[in-house]
Amino acid sequence: MTTQREIRKIDIIEKFSPRHPSIAGRSVKLMADILHSNGLDVHTFSIDAVYKGQVAEKIRLPYPVTELKAIYNGNNKILRLLVGLLDGFRLVFSACRMTDADVRIVLTNPSLINFWAALFKYFSRSRWVFWTMDLYPDAFCSAGLVKSTNPLFRIIHHWVYQTAPDYMIALGERQYAYLKEKYKKEIPHTVLPAGVNIMKQVKEMPDWKEGNKDKITMCYAGNLGEAHDALFLFQLIDRMDPEKFMMLLALYGSKANWLLEKVRFKQGVVIVNHVELEFIDINIASLLPCWNHVCVPSKVVSAICAGTSVLYNASEYSEGYCMFPKALWLISETDDYERSIVDFYHSVTREIIDTKKQAAREYARQLVVMQENAFQEIIQYCKNTK
Repeated sequence: MTTQREIRKIDIIEKFSPRHPSIAGRSVKLMADILHSNGLDVHTFSIDAVYKGQVAEKIRLPYPVTELKAIYNGNNKILRLLVGLLDGFRLVFSACRMTDADVRIVLTNPSLINFWAALFKYFSRSRWVFWTMDLYPDAFCSAGLVKSTNPLFRIIHHWVYQTAPDYMIALGERQYAYLKEKYKKEIPHTVLPAGVNIMKQVKEMPDWKEGNKDKITMCYAGNLGEAHDALFLFQLIDRMDPEKFMMLLALYGSKANWLLEKVRFKQGVVIVNHVELEFIDINIASLLPCWNHVCVPSKVVSAICAGTSVLYNASEYSEGYCMFPKALWLISETDDYERSIVDFYHSVTREIIDTKKQAAREYARQLVVMQENAFQEIIQYCKNTK
């Protein structure tokens, strides 16, 4: 029989704390809140870090939150990589030193925190759960920062994937299949898509919608970084008919400034800081094929949860396309953009958009059930761990 002590202590280890407004911070808070509300003794470990100018909020939470002092918050890529490696060690070491948790849930930020988790797993009696957001060291290759033949990369890659977690929280079944091949074994798991969010009914129409009600509104909101194709978005805007369409941009990321400078004064383009997704007809997402399963864009899931159609610039093997084929248009990165974008614009009608929106709403209902089931599976795993 499992004792009360054996089911109670859960650590969640991630760079951003449940007080932080980032997506990772909100994900940690949601997980911590649910585990705590189900009678588990939760303790989170994070870094007091700055992200896009955002810092952790000074709010009280019903469980302990340990925030280690940040060493570096600058933008130098080399320093960030080195400090990230050190921060991963600090987080895992601090958790193992401060608690005797039954289960330690480790996310993937800072990069290579899974390297330290794999190391400390050998010396810990805890069960280790890997919550696989962006995958490292794989992402270093996808970003072109290192070649897969690099000796140091190969050593780290081998170490990470020779030590399988006891349980895995994957963002999709395709990502799990990718990881199963990497670890060369079946791993108990559940699927918890990132970005599931029940949209609240917004009655007040945003300013940008006024005067444009007759136009089809498209939007790219969020990160335009290494994993995304800025050239596709530029060509999409360049070929847009401003009499029929309008494009909203709420961008950040390494490629955002390049695009904004090129399209800032184009007719039909509106640059905003925040977008109410539910007022959009077609939300846009992009994922380069080399990033398949290494990162799974939450913006596709968020757009589906808002009940909107999606224009997806990605591979047909990507998680987003496999999960929501009836709610989106797919333009592959390997396509001739000029031809495929023109074909897309010719195919768009209000009737087709409404059909895809209806499919999105059905997918959204399925996502809510999937999320609820995933949390129940995680709770049961934590409670039944011996």
